[in-house]
Amino acid sequence: MPVAAPPPWPGAEAHKRAPSLQPLSLGSQGPSCHSQGPRLSLWPSEPQPEVSPLCPEPKCVRHEVQTPPGGRDSPQYLHLPNAKVTNSGLSFCNNLKLPDQCFPDPCDKKGTQVCQDLMGNFYCQCRDGWAGRLCDRDVNECSQENGGCSQICYNQPGSFQCACHAGYMLSPDSRTCHDVDECADVGACGAARCQNLPGSYSCICDEGYVFSSQEKGCRDIDECTEERCEQTCVNSPGSYTCHCDGRGGLKLSRDMSTCEDILPCVPFNVAKSVKSLYLGRMFSAMPVIKLLFKRLQPTRLVAEFDFRTFDPEGILFFAGGHRDSTWIVLGLRAGRLELQLRYQGVGRVTSSGPVINDGAWQTISVEELERNLVIKVNKDAVMKIAVAGDLFQLDRGLYHLNLTVGGIPFQERDLVHPMNPRLDGCLRSWHWLDGEDTTVQETVEENVRMQCFSVTERGSFFPGSGFAFFHLDYARTSPTGGTETTWAVEAVARVRPAADTGVLLALVGDSQAVALSVALVDYHSTKKLKKQLVVLAVEGVTLVLMEIKVCDGQEHVVTVSVNKDRATLEVDGTQGQREVSPAGLQERLAVLGRHLEGPVLTFIGGLPDVPVTSAPVTAFYRGCMTLEVNRKALDLDEAAYKHGDITSHSCPPVEPAA
Repeated sequence: MPVAAPPPWPGAEAHKRAPSLQPLSLGSQGPSCHSQGPRLSLWPSEPQPEVSPLCPEPKCVRHEVQTPPGGRDSPQYLHLPNAKVTNSGLSFCNNLKLPDQCFPDPCDKKGTQVCQDLMGNFYCQCRDGWAGRLCDRDVNECSQENGGCSQICYNQPGSFQCACHAGYMLSPDSRTCHDVDECADVGACGAARCQNLPGSYSCICDEGYVFSSQEKGCRDIDECTEERCEQTCVNSPGSYTCHCDGRGGLKLSRDMSTCEDILPCVPFNVAKSVKSLYLGRMFSAMPVIKLLFKRLQPTRLVAEFDFRTFDPEGILFFAGGHRDSTWIVLGLRAGRLELQLRYQGVGRVTSSGPVINDGAWQTISVEELERNLVIKVNKDAVMKIAVAGDLFQLDRGLYHLNLTVGGIPFQERDLVHPMNPRLDGCLRSWHWLDGEDTTVQETVEENVRMQCFSVTERGSFFPGSGFAFFHLDYARTSPTGGTETTWAVEAVARVRPAADTGVLLALVGDSQAVALSVALVDYHSTKKLKKQLVVLAVEGVTLVLMEIKVCDGQEHVVTVSVNKDRATLEVDGTQGQREVSPAGLQERLAVLGRHLEGPVLTFIGGLPDVPVTSAPVTAFYRGCMTLEVNRKALDLDEAAYKHGDITSHSCPPVEPAA
């Protein structure tokens, strides 16, 4: 606002007549004040009146001169230290009383700390963060070196503030940011593992799990919803497994997701001879050949053939009439020939000769000679039995003789001494009644299943397309005595595999649950690695596994022992690795024990039509195998069922390397 002019002085009227105001000119030596000499020239070109001295001193220390009003930005007074002024002897001294330039306060209130009156001028002393003559301009501290802040600088009127990004905290110096360790809060990740990161943190779960912020824990990922498997997918806590139709001849490929064919890795010599007749084709114990001879004249029986077997028991042939008439049966018992005969209602049994179930070819002959039956092995007579009648029976003017090979035309219980009629053996060069039967030979040549392997060894051969099963009881009386019963499963399998995948042994309950299984597999299900293994599992959970060189063409011994307290698996004497915790093992053994309280079937070489997820392996075994269960050798001829392509006592050898 305008400041009131000081009181007029002598000669002021002359000042008012001045046409314009010019700046003050000062000498180079600085102004000085004299009572009679120098004068201040304020308005040139105008006659200046004489003025009486205002100060008696010879010199003035300070003089101030008023200028016309021009607003707050124009100085109202000129500060003239030791000014030497001339204007008709006019001098102004410091004893003039001037207005306080800080009243009213010209400085900005927010930005000014104090206003200083400079006697004709003023000075605004600014607070920190303000600038300008009136302290009305904010200083942007953030424009230079980010205000000294390590991360974020916020400019504010007259000030600034440092801030930090999320995950950081401002240090006591109010400028530096340091990382916040969120993991110090035990509830940050709940049950998950907490990992502190610069400015953040991460809740970590095991593979197969994902962190749930709502549940504050790890939630299982259902990988099966992502269609990772070609066929069947089974989700499990923290993982998943793919399954292929093993019964359909498929297994998991190397990528552990798609399926591929189960192919032989060891070549077996499965060539067959068209000049041979396989006796074990009909597991139903029905004869493989039935012949009816009719003669006009009484005819004596003459039969000769070459025979080879590893089977200790079974029927070679039957000759005679119906069940209640006269007949003979030639068979094997404990590897020796046994002759059963019935004449006129009287039965007899005779056994003699060497053990011939060694796999070598033997020439056997049976001949009626003058009321005697003579049996020879390799031309040596081993039995001579007196008989009371003829085998050919007269009926309607013709002499009839029924001859069956590899079985009998009635039940085995009707034999004089019952025996298992099934015989895994081979005939060649057969002659019945002094003549070669060309009809039988032609039939054999047309049906490969009636032919024998050209070369055989001991063992049962599983072609990869069937199984056998037994009714076995695994209950045991407690060794501590009393009426308490326990259970145990002990098995020894001698295997020479032809493929790397297949079921060796399995126990299946009424509900089609696979209570226990021992199988070959070519991958580790949890580690998802291709590896040749033998696995012992209860239901679908692997308890123990052991590596095995499946495809080396050698025989390997797999030993399994399971009871209510433990489960062990050995391969060639080396103990396998347990795959479950002690608590998990006990839980699985309890499950197996409950299965064994009810009826179970013991499957060999494969499984019935069960879900593909019911066991680690469902594929049929391919290769040779002999098996003992609870210290008893399993004879597949005694099974409740056996697939017709499984040979119970003959196994082809491995082909020699080229």
